[in-house]
Amino acid sequence: MTTELLSGRLVLGIRTVLTLLLGLGGTFMVVLAVFAPRTTAVLVVQLFASYALLDGLLSIVAGARAARRVVPRCFMVLEGLVSIGTAVAAFILISGYGERPPGGLLQLIALWALVTGALQLAWTFSADLRRGRGLLAATAALSVAFGISLLGWWPPDLITAVWRLAMYALLLGVLRLAATLWLRGQERSAK
Repeated sequence: MTTELLSGRLVLGIRTVLTLLLGLGGTFMVVLAVFAPRTTAVLVVQLFASYALLDGLLSIVAGARAARRVVPRCFMVLEGLVSIGTAVAAFILISGYGERPPGGLLQLIALWALVTGALQLAWTFSADLRRGRGLLAATAALSVAFGISLLGWWPPDLITAVWRLAMYALLLGVLRLAATLWLRGQERSAK
């Protein structure tokens, strides 16, 4: 139990650092978008795709090392596969970037957020948790809300989309940090 909790906390901690780095990078990209929008679009997609790839791999590792229950484990692995697939698709779409950004990039990121948020919600409510379900549900709901904000009535311009990505990543990083610290408290109380 302690080893599984420790490895889960370690993976979540690494995912937290990645998310906070994405948020800080996105904040920098907002400033860059004012001066070099085309370059910024490529960099933001590459940054997001790199994040999604690493986060997907870590999600698969967490699923493989998770507790023996099959249901939460398969949701974690599926979330990782969706993230890796999204990263590959984003790298492919950005490689064909010409004068205008491909129209599907925002939709791809939005669908990624919706699907991973839904999978996180499914994992949250199928896991055998005594406490902390609300915190995990909040992280999943944030992903769903971010996806909806990108698919809104009017698609956002580049600066707005980058700003939303940066704020989403920072908020998600803070929630994941809280979850990591909560797991640390669980480990101490188990001793």
